[in-house]
Amino acid sequence: MEQGVHAYFQTPMAYYYNTDLIDDLKSYILSLETKGIDSNVSVNIKHNLVESNFGLFLDDTKVIKDTANWIGRSIRKTVNAIQQEDIGYNIQFNESWYHITKTNGMHEPHIHPSCSWCGVFYIQSGDKDSGHTVFNNPITSTYIDRGNLFLNNISTLRVPAEDGKLILFPSYLSHYQSLYKGTDDRIVVAFNASVGKIERPKINNLGDN
Repeated sequence: MEQGVHAYFQTPMAYYYNTDLIDDLKSYILSLETKGIDSNVSVNIKHNLVESNFGLFLDDTKVIKDTANWIGRSIRKTVNAIQQEDIGYNIQFNESWYHITKTNGMHEPHIHPSCSWCGVFYIQSGDKDSGHTVFNNPITSTYIDRGNLFLNNISTLRVPAEDGKLILFPSYLSHYQSLYKGTDDRIVVAFNASVGKIERPKINNLGDN
């Protein structure tokens, strides 16, 4: 190994864009007229927002199927690129849901357990200058001095909303939606996914009988 400074423990994230889905997806979500937090999960850290149950991608509606399929392909592409493979991964969506965030809505810091990849797909971003999705650096320290001020400089990553943008991130990343000040509702789809390898059938060469 060469002398000098090396950086390790990087966290991969991925961004993809699809504006073809968002109009139909928005219309479908609004047609459901969800009230409150239907999931009943961590209600105390969710403020002034509407949340569906966690089975959105189980719906048989075409736009939901198309959305889940596109996101699944994006996850496959991401994992193949990171792990330098070319595998047809089996993507399972453990949970999937939508948020409709109202003015002064926010979602406090949290992580998503029991999955390897998570994501947020912005359907209607509203005010892009507030309500950023904020990711916390997983490397933390109980002590800061002049020797590790660089940790302050990389303590958070703030991602502004954008219609049709998909963010994929590892499940261990703590994240939150900061205070949203827009007057138009912000609509996002979110999900937790697990990734398995597709087992192809073995071909046995039995030779000539």
